[in-house]
Amino acid sequence: MMTCPKCSRVNPQEAVYCYFDGFVLSGALAGSGPLAINTLRFPSPFVFMSGRSCLNFDDLAIACHEESKPASDMLKQGFLESFLASIGRVDLSMAAKEAAKFPDSSRGLDELLGKFPSSVLSEARLNLSSQEINLGVLSRTAKREIKITIENGGMRLLFGSITSDSTWLAIGETGNASVKNFQTTGELTVPLRIVPEKLRASDKPLVAKLKIDSSGGSSVVLIRAEVPVAPFQLMPLSGALNGRQIALKAKANAKEAAILFENGSVAKWYESNGWSYPVQGPSASGMGAIQQFFEALGLTPPPKTFINQTVVNLVGAPRQELAFELTVGTEEKRSVYAHGFADQSWITSKNPKLTGNSAILGFVIPQVPDRSGELLVSKIAVTSNGNQKFLVQVNVQVSGKYVGPRSEPAPELV
Repeated sequence: MMTCPKCSRVNPQEAVYCYFDGFVLSGALAGSGPLAINTLRFPSPFVFMSGRSCLNFDDLAIACHEESKPASDMLKQGFLESFLASIGRVDLSMAAKEAAKFPDSSRGLDELLGKFPSSVLSEARLNLSSQEINLGVLSRTAKREIKITIENGGMRLLFGSITSDSTWLAIGETGNASVKNFQTTGELTVPLRIVPEKLRASDKPLVAKLKIDSSGGSSVVLIRAEVPVAPFQLMPLSGALNGRQIALKAKANAKEAAILFENGSVAKWYESNGWSYPVQGPSASGMGAIQQFFEALGLTPPPKTFINQTVVNLVGAPRQELAFELTVGTEEKRSVYAHGFADQSWITSKNPKLTGNSAILGFVIPQVPDRSGELLVSKIAVTSNGNQKFLVQVNVQVSGKYVGPRSEPAPELV
């Protein structure tokens, strides 16, 4: 049995070329010396449109590399397929036919060159201009653009993908793409953009990983940056650098601090540093706003809450306005805050009324849908202290006689 030196697959003893990749087998024509198929003259040369003549596979491979655009066009038009068939290389002719079907002609040509019995073209090799970039201090209000250079250290086509693992580092001049494909036979400059609104302030450096997977190997580029925390500016919470420090200062000056939670100053400070505000939904009022913040941070356990009803039954005529309320409360002497949203657009929520240890949630149906005789159903998701959740079903019986959908008469036969 003969083993192909290129793909290591087994072929019959009498084989001259590898059945799988067309490479000449080293034991072929034993006794007549080594057969350098790559330099054997073609029965007739292959001539490019430019007049360049190729006498053997090495010539043809180099010409396809140096004149890749004309070579790709000839591949698409079937000239390479016909020529390879004419010199008795049906295997390569079939490979050319398949390569011509590639959506990207450059990829198709490279696929064919990989099957030539020639090693004159060195394999693609990934080289990078830098594997670590330090951007220094970044601002959440200023845009920044950088570039990396990908170099092909070989002669075959280098192709692959670039992936960013961080939302603040986008690939390309526009958009916020985290993945981009690329290909090059030489050098390629890849633009990168810093997305300011995705930066998160931290006392530790930010590190984004740019992973490059290609036909010539894989590598990772580290992008480092610093985004200092902007301290809180307003008294009595001034100087705080994180949520815990806000909580400590608020505990020591509760009355004055409550105003800053209630008017949204603390939430805006979180946003200015690129952080998610821990309190979900509308802010409570007075001391309840501080309690709400403490519960969201897990610094104090929330009171056990309950809801007055989980099913609401209503009756209304089409286009009539309806209203109802839900009450969330607790038996503890603690502030209660809550909010709710319906899964149907015909129910809208009003601002909650927070009254100490209870919260009243108002809902309005501005116009009952014009669906006489039908029972309309909606679900309202209510969230209260400590992310405690309740699900309320609202049933609206629309008065009037049900009228089913009209059926269109069948067209008359001509």
